[in-house]
Amino acid sequence: MYCYVLFVKTGYEHKVADEISHGWEIEDVQSFIPMYNACFRKAGKVFLEKRQSMPGYVFIESSARGQEFYLSAVNSIRRSEHSFKLLRNGYGHWDLNFEMDSDEYIVLKKLINDDYCVEMSQGFIEGTNIIVTNGPLAGLERLIKKINRHKREAIIDIGFMGTAREMTVGLEILHRLP
Repeated sequence: MYCYVLFVKTGYEHKVADEISHGWEIEDVQSFIPMYNACFRKAGKVFLEKRQSMPGYVFIESSARGQEFYLSAVNSIRRSEHSFKLLRNGYGHWDLNFEMDSDEYIVLKKLINDDYCVEMSQGFIEGTNIIVTNGPLAGLERLIKKINRHKREAIIDIGFMGTAREMTVGLEILHRLP
């Protein structure tokens, strides 16, 4: 399977994903939007809510490769009023390389589960180091760029179509060690 990224209007990601799944003439295509479990407290109770990890992007998995996929999808992309363009990978020849690099795709698949959602990770802070004890971020601490302990979120840098992009995931810091 190859992965492609479609740049869309923010707020219309689910609508475009439905268009891809039901309206495109391409066989063997699956669209998804990476989500994450956000944990928040309201009236003394803890709630989990799914939020978008990368607003403005719809990911497409297909068995068709590069130029073949592009030629079969370009008319559907142009007909959609909410999608802008299919992103090109910055590593290869700019006009032929539409699929996500395999290393980037492996990291993305490691983070998301079968429902295309990043589960909540847990960890602690020891001095200036962040140690993730369980969840999809375990072993990937090097990707963490920023932590918001109050929102229980982390901003990570992932390789994305030849550049580094920010992705929001759920991370609960249980305690801080001196």
